[in-house]
Formats: sequence, structure tokens, C-alpha cells
Amino acid sequence: MFKLLWATACVRAQSSVFDERENEGLQLLQVAAKKHEHNTTHHDFSRGDGYCAFWGDTHTVAAYNGHPPDPQQHGLFNMATSKDGRFKAQLYQCAAWHSVSVSWINAMAYDIDGTRVVILPPTMNTISNNGPVYIRANGVEYTSAQLPFTIPGTSIDIRAHKPPYGFHIVTEGFDARVEMMTSTHPYCYVDTGLRLDPSNVPDTNENSFCIKGPQATPIADDGMDADWSASLFTNADHSRICDYCLAYNARSATTAGFKCAKPPPVPPAPPAKKECEDNGCSWIHAQQLCHSLEGDDVLYNDCLFDFCLECEDDAATQFVAEEEDENPGPICVAGAPECAPEEVCTKAVKMNTLTVSHNNLGGVGPDAGAEEIRYSNAAVINGKTVDLVLTTDGTFTSSKPSVNGNAGAFGRLNVKCGTSVTISMKVVDTETGNPVVLDAVALTWYDLDEGKKSKGRATVTTCGSTGAIVSENTELTVEREGDCSSATSSVAGTGKDNPTSPHNLDSLQISRAVTLPFKQVSEMSSTLSLAKGFKGRNFLFAIEPSVACGL
Repeated sequence: MFKLLWATACVRAQSSVFDERENEGLQLLQVAAKKHEHNTTHHDFSRGDGYCAFWGDTHTVAAYNGHPPDPQQHGLFNMATSKDGRFKAQLYQCAAWHSVSVSWINAMAYDIDGTRVVILPPTMNTISNNGPVYIRANGVEYTSAQLPFTIPGTSIDIRAHKPPYGFHIVTEGFDARVEMMTSTHPYCYVDTGLRLDPSNVPDTNENSFCIKGPQATPIADDGMDADWSASLFTNADHSRICDYCLAYNARSATTAGFKCAKPPPVPPAPPAKKECEDNGCSWIHAQQLCHSLEGDDVLYNDCLFDFCLECEDDAATQFVAEEEDENPGPICVAGAPECAPEEVCTKAVKMNTLTVSHNNLGGVGPDAGAEEIRYSNAAVINGKTVDLVLTTDGTFTSSKPSVNGNAGAFGRLNVKCGTSVTISMKVVDTETGNPVVLDAVALTWYDLDEGKKSKGRATVTTCGSTGAIVSENTELTVEREGDCSSATSSVAGTGKDNPTSPHNLDSLQISRAVTLPFKQVSEMSSTLSLAKGFKGRNFLFAIEPSVACGL
């Protein structure tokens, strides 16, 4: 009798907590809608549907397919994947409370429009009571103590909710809630929720927690033929997760035999030098043939192996030639006052052009009012949100004003053939409108090609940069006069070879791009010119050091 009453009280108390958390989530989304001015989308987005959540050890709070029972299985699982494939959420679940029949979530991973975000448990020797949470975004390590911030080069905000252990990962159409509870007891588990646009939730046959609950099967297991390639976690992540799970469960005889599934270790390759010795090849000669690749350990060793397998010079020289073509490095245009591609790649501020809040560059529309394009929430600089504002100096003639603004992660400007225009880009404080000086920033122009018979030949001229950086295989004709650099197309292009992301260029696409680094500026400008041709052409840009970073 008393056990029944106690259990009922616990369920009621737990439901109250879940309701409170749900209401807080809705309030946060409403605030986010106001901040990002996506009013229509976020109004629909905050009605309560499109939400899936799991809390504690592990209880289903909300799901996309009714209300399945609590999922208590162990291993790597899909939480949910949006219908359009843009958003993926995975979780790793281990045994809880020293019972193999009870589980809790110990790690989360997300793919948000190609940006990878990973949440991992602490190591046992660093665990504290609800301390800062480990976050890795696009390979960069953070902690929740650094919140709030925007992931550089994206419109993805990570916002404090219950600092330092609770936060939201937010972009348009996506809101992931993470609360990592930790204790010196020691233990660690994640309460999590995922809100998608109601029209973008997964199909009802998806193999995921949010659809099938306890009927969901692991993405991979510890079988000999298991395929872990779909995991959003790295092998090192899986080792860290399992180190925690095994250490926690080893503290009880009940769960001491708990097995934690993870990818098998990658077997080390035999040393290239031994391969040369076994085959009677000259090790010194191998190093001479491959020396140009010494800056990349993987490529260098692959080159050595190719030679040592057959003792053929052609094997190494062909490997070097192919790699230089497929992975061209950055080079500096002669005449630049300074040139340090590696420094530009690592230190330049990155901004995004995903949110176009006003679009009337040069007064050509499609919006009315101020003659500018404003990219809101372009970055967070020293804790303050900044906008990127584009204006023109002189007449701007566009053959298709409706496409001005952006194309995915690129800024896009359509210019009529036979005309030119100077574009000014200003970085301003979102709240005050005051200019914001950047220590280092880089502007990259992409897809500089032309039509057949040189029609619509494109030229970008930029003054005030510290130089110009192109790839070793560049197709551009680049000149430096005074403090101005100009890059002109030389090869005809088609729509099929256009880049789709500044973060994922191929060898051809980087050969048609130029990166222009600046220091201590709040404003940059470029003159865009097109030779006579048919209609107009699009100029793509990003505040990214793409060419300086190479492939």
C-alpha cells in the first residue's frame, strides 16, 4: 500500500517537473523567435508539436509517434532525423543505477546543416556537481561555462538555460535542449529534448527513439561486421563514453560485466621504412621523392608506401602530382606587404550570411527602405552580436535583384554584364549600429568564371587588404598594384561546377576563389566588374578564409 502511494506521488511529481520544463522550453523559443525575427516560423514552431524529449533514467516525455514506452536499451541510437535530412540527433545510452534493466543517456551528437556538435560525459577524475559541460562544435572544444555563443561561420546559437549544466542549441527550425546532470557520487546523465518544425518531423517508420522508443535498434553494435560509419561520434568520442560507462558500472557487482559497444580500433599500418627494407628499395630515395608532402603526415607516408611497395619512381611522382592537383595548397600573390596563409586560416574572424533581414542593395529591391543588404546575427565578437551591412558606391545594376542576398552559406550579388559596382561591407554592433573593429578578418570571393568566348568575364578588385591568397592550381589572373589586388576569371564555367558551401570546396572550385585578408578594420570593399555578355552573373562571397586553409 505504502509502496503504491509512494510510486504514485513520484509519478505526479515527475510529471510536474516535465510540464515545467516544457513550459520553459516554449518560453525560450518565443524569445528566440523575437530575437531572430523569424516570427511566422517560430510562432508555429512554439505551439507544442514537433517536440520529442527524454528525461532521467530514461523516461519518454514526448515523442513523434504517440507515446511509446520508456526506452531502456543500451548503445548508440538515432534520437531523430528531420524529414528533410538537415538535422540529425544521436545519443549513447548506458546502464544506470547499477542495474542492467535501467538506462540513462550519457552523450549526445548532432549534425545541424553539416555542422557537427558533440556533448560528452566528463572523465571520472574531473566529475563535479553539475559542472560545466564539454561541447565540441566543428572540431573546436568549448565548455558550457563559455555560453552564450554562436558557432563561428553558422547561425547556430548555443544559449545558456540552466548554467552551467543546461543549454539550448538553436537555429531556425531546430532546438535541442541539453541538461547534463553530474555528481561526485559519481554519476552523469543527460535530460534532452528536440523540437523540429511540425512539418519536418521524421516519418513514422524511422528507426529512432522519438518514433519507436524501446523498439529502436542500435545504429551499430559490437559485432564483427558492425558498421560504425553512420555514427556522429568519433572513435575517440566512443572510447571516452565507454571509459565513463565502464568505470561507473564497475562499481557494482550487478553491472560489473556490462559491455559498452564501440568501434574497433583502427589497426596501425606497417611502417613504410620496413616495407622498403623488405622489398629492397632505397629508403633515402623514397624520402627524396616524397619530400614535398612532408607537411602532411598522412599524405607523406602514403607516398612513401607507394614507392616502397614497388621501388618505382613513377609511383611516388604520380602520387605527388595527383595530391598537388586534388589538394592544392595556398600561395600568396606577389607584391603583398605580408602573407601568412596559416595565420589567416586560424585567426581570421568568420561570419555568416544566413539571415538576410533587409534586402535592397543600391535601391534595386526586392525590399523597400534603406539601400543596403543587412545580414543579421552574422557573428558574436567579444560577447556582442554583430551585423554585416552591404552598401554600394555608385550605381548598381542587377539583372535579377530577387536573387541578391544569399545562396545557402554564401552571400550572393547579381551584377548585370557590362557594368561594375563597388560594394562596401561594414561590421556593426547589432544593438547600437556602431562600427566594430576586427583584429583579423578575411573576405573570399568564389566561382570567378565566365561565359563562352570570354563573355561576362569577371573581375574583383579589392584595396586595403594585406594581400591576396589563391590556390596552387588557380585559374585566376591575379595582380597586385599598390595596396589593391585584382582577380580575373580565365575559364568558362557552368552551373554544374558551382560550389554549394564555402566549407566544402573541391579542387576546381578553390581554383576559382581568392581570399583577401584584412587587419584592424570594421569595413572592407571590393569592386565587381563584368565584361559585356548575356544578362548578368552572380558573385558569391563569404567572410571565411577558405583559400588560406586549402583543401
